[in-house]
Amino acid sequence: MKKRRKPGFSQQHRSQKTRAVEAAGDSGISAERDADAAGSADSLLGDALLLRLLQLQFRMAVHEAAHAVARLHLDLGTIVKVTIEAPEGGYVTGTMPEEQTEAMLTGVLIAALAGRAAEEVIVGSVAAGSGSESCDLAAATALAFDMETVMGFSKKWPLLHRKVEDRTSLLATDHDLAARVNARLESAYAVARKMVVNQKVAIDFLGEILLARKTLEGAELDTVLQQVKQRIVATPG
Repeated sequence: MKKRRKPGFSQQHRSQKTRAVEAAGDSGISAERDADAAGSADSLLGDALLLRLLQLQFRMAVHEAAHAVARLHLDLGTIVKVTIEAPEGGYVTGTMPEEQTEAMLTGVLIAALAGRAAEEVIVGSVAAGSGSESCDLAAATALAFDMETVMGFSKKWPLLHRKVEDRTSLLATDHDLAARVNARLESAYAVARKMVVNQKVAIDFLGEILLARKTLEGAELDTVLQQVKQRIVATPG
């Protein structure tokens, strides 16, 4: 009986080398696929973050443009700066008329709530406020509260000056006062929302420029605001 010859060293080496090369090739393909997958994931994450940033900037541009258009439409002083790139987000700054009548201050309420109204009408959703004392809702609530308690504009006890340190506690316990303050806010918001619908062309125009420039001030702002005024629709009342 003839014995089978075992493969020699060179044959074994070739066999091991072949398997090693094949294994290395498979590992290389697998590593390349893993790298491609990781690159695709990173790319998708980057695209998602960029999209979120653009969406946030669009929301801020609409919000601040509405504030500015409301102030122009209601003739509330002058605007000196509009930005969407401040650390706290965006804002509109300027001067207000010195004569504080109830009509003028109601206009301030409308302008303060116009940003939220524009988000609802144009963006389709409303972002949460910061919750700080300087946010739109806090500022509007404080003004409406003062109009009811210390400025003499309340329909109930207009001559009674009630300056309080803790506004939050009083609103929580005095439901009648809270209802009157809220009624001013609701009324102002209804007007702000209607104004946004009527002035959408002007808001869109300013919002697009804000998206591109991020901050407007000085001569550039003056030029842009003149163009915005040309797009504001005159509305009765």
